[in-house]
Amino acid sequence: MFEINEIIIWLENNPQWIALGIIGASFIESFALIGIIVPGVVLIAVISGLASASLSLYEVVLLAYFASLFSDIASFFIGFGLRNSLSNIWPFKNHPEFLMNGKKFFKQYGMIGLFVGKFIGPIRPLLPITAGSLDMDRKRFFMIEIISCLIWALVYTVPGYYAGQAVVSESTNPLESVWFWIGIVVLLVLIRYLSKKFK
Repeated sequence: MFEINEIIIWLENNPQWIALGIIGASFIESFALIGIIVPGVVLIAVISGLASASLSLYEVVLLAYFASLFSDIASFFIGFGLRNSLSNIWPFKNHPEFLMNGKKFFKQYGMIGLFVGKFIGPIRPLLPITAGSLDMDRKRFFMIEIISCLIWALVYTVPGYYAGQAVVSESTNPLESVWFWIGIVVLLVLIRYLSKKFK
């Protein structure tokens, strides 16, 4: 069973692995075959907070960005390579609705859906593998991913990073951290908007 608390406690006791934790959580959250069942967003937010004691914000964002981008690209090529037999492998064999929902969303919203879907938890890990299975133009896919992964990394790491910084540093008051509150507001508004728009 996947236990978030155990990972967080372990990282607190082993801060030298926090960078790897950010990479792992960001990769897992976006990866087609794992991101469906593992709550990577929670991990990313918490680990970003832990990282505020040892890493700069730029390092945290870049680690999350490249891990997510690599994960989406890997998922795309898995989808392309298995496009004729994707429905016969786990977890799609046991849960065909996963793949059907991804294809339905992708066909309905196209490239805009691929961009926006990056910020919608239930379908985020499904879209790159779906795009690959539908043989989407690679240049367009890479262009969208380069932009969406960067925005995703900012949205999901910045609030956690500043929250962690406010807790760790006695001299930092979260009320004085403009970026912290901007990040929280942007995240809440984005989640609310997308959940209504693509419900």
